[in-house]
Amino acid sequence: MKSPEAVLRNALVTTTAVSSVVSSRVYPLLAPQAAPLPFITYRRTGIRRAQTLGGPMGVPQVSVDFDVYATTYEGARDLADRCRVVLDGYGGTFDNTEVKQTSLENEQDDFVQLAGADMPPVYSVKLSFDIWWQET
Repeated sequence: MKSPEAVLRNALVTTTAVSSVVSSRVYPLLAPQAAPLPFITYRRTGIRRAQTLGGPMGVPQVSVDFDVYATTYEGARDLADRCRVVLDGYGGTFDNTEVKQTSLENEQDDFVQLAGADMPPVYSVKLSFDIWWQET
């Protein structure tokens, strides 16, 4: 199965500016309960497939949110900025999936309580990207 999200995850964990902070702690949907901070989660939030009279164009636009979590606001903002530098405008191939273009559409700061009674609240930044990728 082709996954443009996996292409972007690979870009993050193979770029020193990000991996020096989170190592490989970039997870789909949910982080493991014991995952140390900081970490990143990502999820697909929508997809649009353009059509022509001949059928699908084969270059869908996928919306993906990357949520950055850290113990301090400054730490969350710094990691979010590192991710933005890597992903905004990114294009590349990983595991036979080609991403044509990635565009940052929105950023949002938050303060959240992670699952688990003994977990303290943490700071987060949501980065919302649109990804155009080669589906066929």
